[in-house]
Amino acid sequence: MTPESRLDEYQEKADALAMSVVGLIPEELQPVMDGDLRSEGTAPLNGVTSERRPQDVAWWQTRADVHLVARENAAAEAIEAVSDALEADGWSIERVRETDGGETVTDGFRRGEWYMEIAWTRSVPGHVERFDISVVSPNTVRGDHDDIYS
Repeated sequence: MTPESRLDEYQEKADALAMSVVGLIPEELQPVMDGDLRSEGTAPLNGVTSERRPQDVAWWQTRADVHLVARENAAAEAIEAVSDALEADGWSIERVRETDGGETVTDGFRRGEWYMEIAWTRSVPGHVERFDISVVSPNTVRGDHDDIYS
């Protein structure tokens, strides 16, 4: 019997969550998606065999890269609005990391078993401000999804 995978359900929800975060960015910041969502299932090798097995752990991850208006502190304004809305909706928030000398900031958001990271950049003259969203589903099993890889 093939274990029951929730990957299809998780793909739908991860994609919807990513798009809902884009919708939380204030309109005056003119958010525009940089291409389509990047949405994929992941199932790491199980450590026993390279065979893809239905019972292998798997999850879904969706990414959205957003361009904002070319204005100082646009990404900081976007993260403030998004953080306030997500916190009001029951998501916990924590600073995950700062890289590039503090220029790039990644904030993590968790509600239940769902996790999101938003990487954004502080204003630096001559640099583009990024706003990148990543949504990660809870774990499930691969089931009959032979098309996903580690």
